[in-house]
Amino acid sequence: MEELLKSRNSPSEILVTEKWIKKNQNLSQQFEQSLINIVSEEVLSSAISTINPDGIAALVKISSIPNYQFNKKDDLVLVLDRIQDPGNMGNLFRTALAAGVDSIFLSGGANPLNQKVLRASSGAVFHLPFLRFEGSEEEKINSLLKSLSDLSNNGFKIFSTSSHNKSSNKSTKPYWEIDWTKPTALILGNEGQGIHKKIQEAFNETISIPHSELVESLNVACVAVPLLLERKRVAYTSKYIHKK
Repeated sequence: MEELLKSRNSPSEILVTEKWIKKNQNLSQQFEQSLINIVSEEVLSSAISTINPDGIAALVKISSIPNYQFNKKDDLVLVLDRIQDPGNMGNLFRTALAAGVDSIFLSGGANPLNQKVLRASSGAVFHLPFLRFEGSEEEKINSLLKSLSDLSNNGFKIFSTSSHNKSSNKSTKPYWEIDWTKPTALILGNEGQGIHKKIQEAFNETISIPHSELVESLNVACVAVPLLLERKRVAYTSKYIHKK
């Protein structure tokens, strides 16, 4: 709820219990009072899917969620190819927000507006514009390819990710060897199948996180953390060197 208040999205209605208001008076005073509906714990439990609700829920109009629009100032786009698990999707949004990602492309997969995704993202979905491609798998992949080509034509470097243990004809660089200061689109693939073959064939630059051969691959939400935050590390390091 605090993340919703920080975002530019206003709830259209708030369901809250008296117990929650007593415990969170400072926070409750930040809401538009006309939107608050005090309900019993039983009513709140029946209205949402959370097993143990914490006493408050908000209705947010889909039209108030940030829409993707290309901005020439954007320089970091996260591309999620058919990520299925809501927990992974939510964590990816949260990591993207922490890393300063400008927008997210989604080739199908879990819907960011799913309640499980919203909870796992800790409200990050309310801050990040995203573009989700719909239709058959072929239609989604083709739409994604077109959008990635548009980014490439606007100066973006397109990087696929791959487990360093998988055999590939392409050369793969450790993630710290690329220039993260340039406009970048980072592609992460489906939990079981990885990045779609058509996308891999269209863009030939691949990066990896070297790790022990005892582990075949890393969870996609875990992979995103060092990759996306590397850009922040590079920026901070550069500032520190210039100050010295």
